[in-house]
Amino acid sequence: MATYIPPMGRWRGELAPGTGSGEVSGGIDEDILDEGCYYLTSLGMTPREVALRFEITENQVKRRARRFKARLDGGEVGEEALAADFWKSISEEAEGNVKVTFVSEKGFHHSWRSDLSKLDGVTLLSIYESCKDFLNMDPNARFLEYATPKNYDPLAMQREIGKAVIVIGALLEEKWKEEKGEEPQKGA
Repeated sequence: MATYIPPMGRWRGELAPGTGSGEVSGGIDEDILDEGCYYLTSLGMTPREVALRFEITENQVKRRARRFKARLDGGEVGEEALAADFWKSISEEAEGNVKVTFVSEKGFHHSWRSDLSKLDGVTLLSIYESCKDFLNMDPNARFLEYATPKNYDPLAMQREIGKAVIVIGALLEEKWKEEKGEEPQKGA
């Protein structure tokens, strides 16, 4: 069974026969893997963490990161801010800091969970209620009140706002427990 690897939407193929090295034959772009190893280790992930996520060995992670660094230093590839941002978002999500789309009276917004956790309880509750109202709206009337987002997919916003309700609900629970003097539960 093929394993999905998030970077660039590629599918991982089978191991190359007889190599025993874990090198991938076909299916995944080796340059993408090198880039991922470089950026993720540069962002503070250990080679072990990267190896677990890419299903390769730690030595391969180190070798791939060095190879990409050499290509950067040699001018063969350019270091793009967009690539760094992409791998930073992959790193954030791997650590549990998910990006959510939510709705407020001003429209649609995107935010990291860590940024939402900095908001006060009243603001979070307002966002939570706006999201719940959005989910309870008649699907055909949804965009009478809000402008249609770019690249509109009629089910995408329902899924995204539903995810935001879960994340914001957990943050509200943490804030409520903090105010009552209780310890927040891990993983909430």
